[in-house]
Amino acid sequence: MDFYFPLLFLVPGFEGPAIDCPPFRLARRKWETSPFDLATLATRHKLHLPYQSMDVFLSSCNMELCVQGKTTVIEAIDALNTLRVALYASGVSPFLCPFATTHSINEYSGINSRDSETLRAKMYPGMEVGLKSDADTLEAWPFELSFQCALVDEGALRVTADAFVESVGKAERLGMVLLRTPQLTAVLSATIAAPTLGHLGQSLLHVWSAVEALFPTVNSELSFRLALYLAQLNEQGSKRQDYYDTVRSAYAIRSKVAHGSKANVSTEEWQQGWKILMDSINALHRRNALPSEQELLAELLS
Repeated sequence: MDFYFPLLFLVPGFEGPAIDCPPFRLARRKWETSPFDLATLATRHKLHLPYQSMDVFLSSCNMELCVQGKTTVIEAIDALNTLRVALYASGVSPFLCPFATTHSINEYSGINSRDSETLRAKMYPGMEVGLKSDADTLEAWPFELSFQCALVDEGALRVTADAFVESVGKAERLGMVLLRTPQLTAVLSATIAAPTLGHLGQSLLHVWSAVEALFPTVNSELSFRLALYLAQLNEQGSKRQDYYDTVRSAYAIRSKVAHGSKANVSTEEWQQGWKILMDSINALHRRNALPSEQELLAELLS
């Protein structure tokens, strides 16, 4: 079974209507979806959220992700979340997915007119093909009913074909690492949640909770040991010293926020913490594993 997720804020940076990279398909949005279409879904289909909220969220939707071949919506969400972390690690800005449906937005847009023989004749060419209420039933579930999201920058909102294909491959490898290392579930969930927190300071703390979950046995000398392990995990050669210093500086900001001595976090400070987390996600992909603290120390001393 296929499930569809509207992607808020992102814009297509590729040619053609869609990119097929199983088990995912990234598609442009073709049509506007009228309130009458959504009202038809509410009265004749299975919506587990108000159709008015769908209308509001779709105003920020330019693309849709299809997750193919899943038994339940929960399985589809798990696959989506692994892919979105891979997209973030490939440089795509954080984004939101407000709900999931069993049919594409390009199928259910126009359903109100399509259900009527009189109105069907007046539809735009091509729009008359799609979901009809007497032929199939759409079901929709709420997922992230919010507009709160920390965006990296405007350029990172464009999703190119290369970035998408790269991210699908990265997601597959990260999924395998996740199966072998269950503790990474906490890393992925914190990574996904962090950008959705409206307060940048709290979001930064969530970013660092994801970073710290990479090293669950580190419970003393946190700043020094995290900086040491992250420099070894993410850099090579002489670059490790600069990276070590960067992490120490970024962690100092995190500590000030956590202890209440810093009330406001700048966008640049948040992005610095986010970059360290993304570097670490990319290191997991590159290494095809999460090395332990002992393994990283052995690398450093060898």
